[in-house]
Amino acid sequence: MHGAKRVMGSFGGAIEFTAALQYAETDFARKLDGAQAATIGGWFYVRRAGEGAFLFRGQPQIAPLGERRFPPMQDWVNFFLGADQHGFFMGCLNGNSQMPFPLVTLDALRIDAWHQLALVKDAQGGQKFYHNGVLVHTDANSCWAGKAWPFRDAADGEPMRLAMPQGGLVGEAWVASRELGAEEIAADFAAKKARYHPALPPTPVAMREMDAHPQAGLWREPITARNWPKERQRILASVMKILGPFPERVVPPEPRVHLEEDCGSYLRRKISIQVQPGDRMPAWLLVPKKLRGCAPAIICFYGTTGGAGKDTTVGLSGPAPGMPPRKNRAFAVDMAEAGFVALAPDYLRDGERLPPSGRPYDTTDFYRRFPNWSCVGKDVWDNMRAVDYLQSLPFVDGKRIGMVGHSYGGHSTIFAAALEPRIKAAFASGPVSDFLHHGIHWGVPPGSSGSASLPGLRPYVLDHTLPLPVTFYEFTALIAPRPLAVCQAVGERRPMEEENHAAVSEVYRALGASDRVKYWWVPGDHDFPPPARKAAVEWFRRWLR
Repeated sequence: MHGAKRVMGSFGGAIEFTAALQYAETDFARKLDGAQAATIGGWFYVRRAGEGAFLFRGQPQIAPLGERRFPPMQDWVNFFLGADQHGFFMGCLNGNSQMPFPLVTLDALRIDAWHQLALVKDAQGGQKFYHNGVLVHTDANSCWAGKAWPFRDAADGEPMRLAMPQGGLVGEAWVASRELGAEEIAADFAAKKARYHPALPPTPVAMREMDAHPQAGLWREPITARNWPKERQRILASVMKILGPFPERVVPPEPRVHLEEDCGSYLRRKISIQVQPGDRMPAWLLVPKKLRGCAPAIICFYGTTGGAGKDTTVGLSGPAPGMPPRKNRAFAVDMAEAGFVALAPDYLRDGERLPPSGRPYDTTDFYRRFPNWSCVGKDVWDNMRAVDYLQSLPFVDGKRIGMVGHSYGGHSTIFAAALEPRIKAAFASGPVSDFLHHGIHWGVPPGSSGSASLPGLRPYVLDHTLPLPVTFYEFTALIAPRPLAVCQAVGERRPMEEENHAAVSEVYRALGASDRVKYWWVPGDHDFPPPARKAAVEWFRRWLR
């Protein structure tokens, strides 16, 4: 015991914690060596919401950009379960598959109540989170799941510890060197819920509206319908300053169809269009077979890949050419099967538009040709030309065009929709949420081997004393009042995500369009999970039909 004390009550015996630095510990060396699966859990009484580990061997660490990390150890097994800063159930056991972060669920741990919590790591590396006998989250549908780290527990490692940093009780804690089944966990809850009272039934949540954090200074003055046009012009001028000048000439798309395949409910056409002189953009065009009149169309922008580009968006490849398709990345297929025409292009530096070096996202050649432009500006330009092409198709309603993207494609969707008014609705999954606090990502120098996507921001990223020309939320607010939805994995802790929600929503409220903006959290890792992809389909059904 380190400051904690044993207490008795209607629950029987427990350990009570009344200060953040109190804990109890016991030796746990070499207990899980060679195990194929394991389970950690116990009964915990929460007095206040907030971040903290309740049962742990090793603590989460904070990376330079604020990410919470919990990678596996080399020669001893680490684990923890507890709550994040929102009071959501989180944990990790012997590493989190392919990601270095712990999983965070959307399951809120109510205060002044007992909680039976259990985290299972199965033999395939999958994780299951149980709360009061109910499965509240699993990573079974995650694109990152399925990597099993071996249980190597040959060193002393750290002791196993108990704590309730926000105050509370631990009635019991347990570790099993196997996967406890759902029936066993439910039976434990049923047998003990009368003793650990109250223990309220949980409600599993797949998506939850993000918190909004208004704060002074997000806007220079409160946004109103009267002052927004002037503020919008100021933001637009600042955006163009960091993007660089766009081409003066718009070329005709000159579309070509290279092949067509029957995919059951839709046709998949390989097409290409001209976006600049000597520059053609290949794309997959998915056309539902049961079109009725002119249909809405959705531009689909993939996340960063290792050269596969657009093939990931239609389910033909994983991140690198030849890899099997990855879960949750074929969202263009979701759109086509929902009745939308879907366009999935290759963007410059990936897919069939790799630079001369052959390295995905190498910007050397681009900045040799366009020293004053930016790759973000180029992506926006190419999406504008994609809209030109879609509006030329006789089976597309040119006034009902949307855009969806994940990760790199998520913030690219925001940038394109902000500057292209013909994009009437947008859905961004897993975008970044800030310029300064996302680090050097935005400030790689032109001509480097890295992805210099927005070199106009480099001086401001390197010197935070310089006044930033435009914030991420200002750029995003240019979309208003057109419908915008953003979803983020709650465990990623994207910088300024809740401030973005507050600032952008303020603009929508001022314009009388509060119902047209949504910011959501999803549980798990950086992914586009099934509930979020379903929400994207429903978002476009709502606003484009």
